[in-house]
Order: sequence, then structure tokens, then C-alpha cells
Amino acid sequence: MTSHLNTSPCRHLHRLGLTLALISIAGTARAELLVSDLWVRSMPPNQTMTAGYGVITNTGSEAITLSGASSAIAARVEFHESVRDGDSVRMVPMGTPTLAPGEKLELIPGGAHLMLMGIEQMPAADTTIEVCLTTEAGGNTCTSAPVSRNAPTQSHEMSEHHHHHSMQH
Repeated sequence: MTSHLNTSPCRHLHRLGLTLALISIAGTARAELLVSDLWVRSMPPNQTMTAGYGVITNTGSEAITLSGASSAIAARVEFHESVRDGDSVRMVPMGTPTLAPGEKLELIPGGAHLMLMGIEQMPAADTTIEVCLTTEAGGNTCTSAPVSRNAPTQSHEMSEHHHHHSMQH
């Protein structure tokens, strides 16, 4: 009985070491998504579409593929980009953008953006909505986005407005 008591702490330490090693290995396969300065353009109440802008950054060590986006105010949210077609500019779906480690996707007016479609009631300026991004690995990153007619100024409040989430692959 004495030998069992003497080996039990060693056995627990060994198990703890294995557990920490497994956590460490799992930690190397983490994807990190940072969403910053996200905002949504306010539109007249009769409009059914609007756009969202901000910066999405992969701060992890593995590529992240964004498979979709959603918001409670819209039937669909897609990644779009503005493409010049002769004298006009049209918006086309981007599909599923993939961000390499350290890469940023800048969502800007006249460039890549989130297209919120099928809006039954356009949110008013100076309100906030939630927008969620989904990754191919099944992770979700949700953030609050102010609704504004024009891009918010880079005040202290906006510079602090970002969400950083990690997802397991």
C-alpha cells in the first residue's frame, strides 16, 4: 500500500505532463481572426441592401478560409468586390477568401466589402448591429458594427473597436 501512495503523485505528474504536451500541440494548430473597425453603411429605409467595411486579419500561424458571413438583419451576407467594367463599376461575389498567416483583408468602399442583402428593415444610423464571420474550419467570429452614413472617424472609441477570436482547426 505504501508503494501505491508513493507512485500515485508521480503518475499524476506524468498525466499532467502529457495533458500539457497535448494542449501545447493543439495550440500550434490554432487560427486567430482579428476583426477591427467594422462598420455598416446606413441607407434609406426602403433599401434592401447595404455594405460593411473594416479589416479582417489572420493573426494565427495557419491559413484561414472565410466561408461566409451573417447578420440577423439580412437574409444573406456575402463577400463582394467592386470591379471596373468599362466606364462602370459593378459588385461581384468574391467567393471564399483565404487569408495566409499575417494577411489582412481590407473591406473598403470601392473595393472588397461585405454585402448585406435581403434586409427587411434597414438599421438606422447611429445604431449597432452584429455581424458574424464563419470559417471553413467551422469557427465563428462575431462583432458589433456601428451603422453610419459615412466611415466613422478614427476616434479612440473606433480604434478600440475590434474583436479577436481564436478557433481550433
